[in-house]
Amino acid sequence: MHDARAAIRDASNATTGSRWQISDVEAAAHQLAAEIEILCARPATTAMLDLVEEAILVWDDLSGHLRDAYHITRTEPEEITEPLVDAHHDLCERLDLDAEEIGHRLTRLIELCHHDTIDIDTYTDLLGEHARTITNPSHW
Repeated sequence: MHDARAAIRDASNATTGSRWQISDVEAAAHQLAAEIEILCARPATTAMLDLVEEAILVWDDLSGHLRDAYHITRTEPEEITEPLVDAHHDLCERLDLDAEEIGHRLTRLIELCHHDTIDIDTYTDLLGEHARTITNPSHW
C-alpha cells in the first residue's frame, strides 16, 4: 500500500508548484491509476477501499485541469476515472459491503467530487433499491 500512497501524494502535488504543465497532471494521473490497479490485485481490505476513495478525490481535483485544457491534453479524463471507479466498485463487491454502507461511501464521494467522477448507475447492481436514495448534488 506504500506505493499507492506515494502515487496519491505525488498526484495531489502535481499542480502545487508554480511551474507545472498539463503533462505533469497526465503523468501523475496515469501513475495513480496504475498503482491502484496493482493495489487491487491484493486481497481486499477496508483500508484499501479507503485508499481508493482518497485516490478518487485526488483524481477528481486533477481532472478539472484536464477538462480545462482539453485542446492540448493527450489523456481523456475517463481514461483515469474508469479504472479508479472500477477498482472502487470491485472492492465494495469483494468486501461484501451492504447497500447502506456503499450508499454512505458514495454519498460522501459525490459530495466531495466536483467533476462528476462518480456515476451512481455504475453501482446499481450493488445498491439495488438503495440507488434511488442517492442523488448527485448540483455543483456551481
